[in-house]
Amino acid sequence: MAPLDNASTYLSQTAVRSRPMRAVLLGCGTVGGTLVSRLPQGVAVEAIAVRRLREPGRGHVRVLDTIDAALDLAPELVIDALPGCEAAERALERAVEAGAHVVSANKSVIARRPDLERTAKQKGRAFLYSAAVGGGVPVLETIHALIARGREITTVKGVFNGTSNFVLDRLSRGEKLDVAVRAAQEAGFAEADPSADLDGDDAAAKLVLTARAAWGVDIDPGSVAHQSIRDLPIGFAAKAAREGLRIRQIGRLARSGGGIHAAVRLETVSADSAFYRVEREGNGVVISLKDAPGVILTGKGAGGAPTAASMAGDIARLLAEHG
Repeated sequence: MAPLDNASTYLSQTAVRSRPMRAVLLGCGTVGGTLVSRLPQGVAVEAIAVRRLREPGRGHVRVLDTIDAALDLAPELVIDALPGCEAAERALERAVEAGAHVVSANKSVIARRPDLERTAKQKGRAFLYSAAVGGGVPVLETIHALIARGREITTVKGVFNGTSNFVLDRLSRGEKLDVAVRAAQEAGFAEADPSADLDGDDAAAKLVLTARAAWGVDIDPGSVAHQSIRDLPIGFAAKAAREGLRIRQIGRLARSGGGIHAAVRLETVSADSAFYRVEREGNGVVISLKDAPGVILTGKGAGGAPTAASMAGDIARLLAEHG
């Protein structure tokens, strides 16, 4: 029979492993607010950081008005539902340096800061961001699964930004750009500042993360060529619609000659294109493989529900591997 002190140590370690993982949630807007009700068992949110204090309404969860106050609690898991701002970048830096696991949907920060993921992995911590590409469409998860099966990815192309569909289809019906954007904001698809969606920066960041997953390379987001919906000639989308065509914001990645070509373009697609049927907040991605049939993924990309569902999936995977 083992000595009592060894048994006590064993029981203590078992208790530690079985208790919920302590977490803080940064941001409680469209995505964060939806995620709170979808958190898997095994994680306990101890605090939520919001811009303005409000009535908690979430049991015993503390509501704080600064990110630093939440991180001061030394959480095991930081759930980042903030927009891609400087405050989010500082928060992720601090979380990684403190040795916390991270689950985020912050594609712009993660795209331009590949060192954050590297540092987290060096510390043996998870840094997960499936929701950063595709929302509810499992783009990164599918790429990881294909690579695990020994498949070689040659190209990836798709509609990576659902807000662009919503706006472009409104334009095709003859609406003005500002009216179409306001409708997207009211529907919860576009941010208060829609520039990243309209100008292709959001899609470009997603291409960077996709290339990182597919080929292990880091692309400067600023080097990705992209076109803006703002530059679309007035009436162009409506004219295309009369001809049975649609305009779509399509991101393309191709690996050739040891380099990666990445671009976000506005393209005219016909009814026989997989992207023609991608509407409203939808995303559609085609992954081409060497010596094997390609993969087509479609589903909801923009909005709180699909993004929150993808983040909840990352948290569940984290708990399975590190819980």
